[in-house]
Amino acid sequence: MFWLWLTLGIVVLTTANAEHPFWIQEIEELPDLSYSAVSRNTENVYRLPENVVPLNYDIYIDLYFAERQDRPFSYDGLEFITIQAREENVTNVILHSNVDQINSVSLLSENEQLFPLDTDEPFTLVPQYHFLRLNLQQALDLGSNYTLIINYTSTMNEGPMKRGLWRGWYIDDEGVERIYAGTHFQPYNARQAFPCWDEPLFKAVFKIHLSKPSSYSGTFSNTGVESTDILPNNRTQDNFLETPIMSSYLVTFLVSETFQVIASNTSLTPPVRIIGRSNTAGLGDHALDLTVKMTEHFNEYFQIPYHTLHPNLLNDHIASPDWASAATENWGMVSYRELYMIIDPRETIMSVEHYAATLVSHELAHKWFGNLITCFWWSNTWINEGFASYFGYMSAHQMFPKYDLHEHFNTRYIHNSLSFDSGQSTVPLNHDVNTPAQVTGHFGTISYSKGAAFLKMIEDMITYETFRKACQYFLLDNPYAATDQYDLYNAFARAIDEDGTLSEYSNFNFTDYYRIWVNEAGYPLLTVEVDYENGGMTLTQERFFLSPSTSSTGQIYPIPITYATESGPNFSNLKPSQMMTTQRLVIPKEAADEWVIFNLQQHGHYRVNYDRKTWNLISQALLDDPESIHYLNRAQIVNDVFALMRAQKLTYDVGFDILKFLSKEINYHVWNPAISGYTWLRNRLRYVSESQATFDSYILDYMSQVINVLGYDPDSNESVTTTLTRQEIMHFACNLGHEGCRQNSRNKFIEMRDNDAWVDPRIRRHVYIAGVRHGGQQDFEFLLNRFRNSNFANDQLEMLRGLGATRDPQLLTRYVELTLENAVRSQDKATSFNYALLGNPENANTVLQFVKNRINDIREAYVQDAPPNPVHTVLSNLASYLDEAGLVEYEEWLRSTQSGTPQFNSAISAINSARNNINWGRDNADMILSAVRGSASTVTLSSFLLTAILLFAFVF
Repeated sequence: MFWLWLTLGIVVLTTANAEHPFWIQEIEELPDLSYSAVSRNTENVYRLPENVVPLNYDIYIDLYFAERQDRPFSYDGLEFITIQAREENVTNVILHSNVDQINSVSLLSENEQLFPLDTDEPFTLVPQYHFLRLNLQQALDLGSNYTLIINYTSTMNEGPMKRGLWRGWYIDDEGVERIYAGTHFQPYNARQAFPCWDEPLFKAVFKIHLSKPSSYSGTFSNTGVESTDILPNNRTQDNFLETPIMSSYLVTFLVSETFQVIASNTSLTPPVRIIGRSNTAGLGDHALDLTVKMTEHFNEYFQIPYHTLHPNLLNDHIASPDWASAATENWGMVSYRELYMIIDPRETIMSVEHYAATLVSHELAHKWFGNLITCFWWSNTWINEGFASYFGYMSAHQMFPKYDLHEHFNTRYIHNSLSFDSGQSTVPLNHDVNTPAQVTGHFGTISYSKGAAFLKMIEDMITYETFRKACQYFLLDNPYAATDQYDLYNAFARAIDEDGTLSEYSNFNFTDYYRIWVNEAGYPLLTVEVDYENGGMTLTQERFFLSPSTSSTGQIYPIPITYATESGPNFSNLKPSQMMTTQRLVIPKEAADEWVIFNLQQHGHYRVNYDRKTWNLISQALLDDPESIHYLNRAQIVNDVFALMRAQKLTYDVGFDILKFLSKEINYHVWNPAISGYTWLRNRLRYVSESQATFDSYILDYMSQVINVLGYDPDSNESVTTTLTRQEIMHFACNLGHEGCRQNSRNKFIEMRDNDAWVDPRIRRHVYIAGVRHGGQQDFEFLLNRFRNSNFANDQLEMLRGLGATRDPQLLTRYVELTLENAVRSQDKATSFNYALLGNPENANTVLQFVKNRINDIREAYVQDAPPNPVHTVLSNLASYLDEAGLVEYEEWLRSTQSGTPQFNSAISAINSARNNINWGRDNADMILSAVRGSASTVTLSSFLLTAILLFAFVF
């Protein structure tokens, strides 16, 4: 979401309201890497030829754990693949392989005779492209079936970060550490477990056979066990039923000693089961409720019930202690990071519970969008992920309205997309990718957030029922097939034509609308100028760039126009009144001195700027009667104003004058982008301490109303959104030095430490942080011991956040060294590293010494060659928290010792960006303070308060 380094700035992890650090995205979302300027013409060598296709796989994998002395944690494989030539004169068969060793390869013809391979070199390995090429002595017969037999050996990856077939760990009921094996193949890692055609286009039937020690009885896969064979040496082999026709990345299995069904519902076919380690028994009921209700919803919504997709499919959901992403949609057996599945209202922070509902809905939506139909190649990742993201919020809201997910869609997806998609080098939804790094990069904000936002715009245009019909057509027309943007367009066009839901828009071409939004990057800025003397509103558009130095491209976007006025304040009619398809449009309006708001509830993927008088009228309305403007549009105004100020489309004087209504605001959706915007500015004022302290004092003054209304303690019957508001407000206020927040949190921590008092998980985040930040070694040891003995992954992550807030250099060193240990799981190591940077400003120097002293250990423990590039991330993030002296020391160390390492260039680039941010803050501090002073006409700060905040700025 926040990874376009040079455009959006190197300061990452600075949105104080972010639920998780940016490289740990909740739904299979990885960092958007910079796309190299290549086309398929130059890099399609990474792609497989389509002249041979697999029809089915019969795969035997023998898993060995510590019992094999010579090769522990390894596996032997033997597979039989039925293949077919689709072209004449095929003399090479090319598939993917990324296993340790190919022992033998043979090919049988239909009459089971050996097919002649080249006697000198029967097969060739091309490691750069992960290719296994069979060299044939003669061409395959077109349309005939052949059996490819491959014998191979390989090793389990240590931890989930490199994906493929890996081993993880957990502690059982008896306190014994157990090792288990899991798989994570999306997007191109099935080839690590077995040679295969590892692209989504190549769909086939898979039949899996797993042998393992007999004590490993907790074994699960996409389908049920057909039979079990007793083998010599105390081993057993589970033979699983065949799968539907599907892509290789959807194959999965888990082999453990004590994983079991911890919750189930047998009223559906197949039964819904939650599976986890044995000591989470009884903690899966919340996840079960989510999965059952969302399965029922999608059965009805798509009119293609889950049980009809294939008779052998399970509906299992695995709570895995180790998982590289938040979850992955393997057909029949979805795997989740455990913290989202094991939910206890007495132990789970509300933001985790809130997100879990969207995550389960997202993954279940994939059963249809992603599994039943699949993108033909990862250039169309958005077809899989955009729909799953859309349904993850919109469908989950229908089943669980208490979470208000339809409204949180804006901050989760629309705001993220608008932020990311404002860069000069951003890419369109449909974007050509070829290399593994490019494929990984496309699993990011564009595919997830912009894809979902684009679909929401279409739904508003064509109506909910027509959108639903289009989804059904898309699925019914392409079952078990790989699809592209044209298949999806055909489904939409058919439904729209039948229902006539766009007929009211004259001269509007849906084909152009779809083509531009799918295949062009960026989005528009709509500028509104109201003629208050003669009436009428003139709209103009241009592509929006966050960088003020970027020139306009002349790109014209089809924009769905919605608006409300003071005399017609209808914010609920989200169907566009017209479609803007030109650079300029005039809308009639009677002359009147009244506000006008465009982009109702911010459902359109664009920003809005107004003439000065209109902004003044909006600003006054926000102060006099804020409820006259819908809260999602108040949130839009905040989100747009911060972006327009950064882009120099709006002066800071005007922007802060508009934002002064925040002093009366208590709504979550409004404060969420406000905190993000304020945090961006605070980080640039970090090394102008007096200026930052003064700036903080004004922010805290604006926050006094919302703090007073929320209070420090949750009510038993308060709404979920109210709880989330308190979590973000108090976390931000404590960080800014709000004395009441700090003292209340510290007192609660002491009661928990000394009297075993229970602290409501809805407020634990800032309680943990304040308790350690303003405490000493006793508090650190207490929370560390609590962390080591907790059975809840979500609470453990919050405790790591709290431990990272210590101000003691020795304790902080212990904390960052903890990230090198097994106690902090692989997927949490980079997250925990950055908690140390977020904890206090002075922490960065201690972290720098840790990096200099332990860089090789960091590379190993954090798994530097994992797809998310965690070591690149942490070294870049470190730069953004160092002052000039620290940057000099960091750069000297990098240049003298790290010049040949993979992270060198990105770290040096981060240092340069950090210096730019420091210089920007120094150059603009006076202007920012002048603007905020001018807007804060009611702010009267005592010298005591200002002094207290200033002192706090030096310790936090």
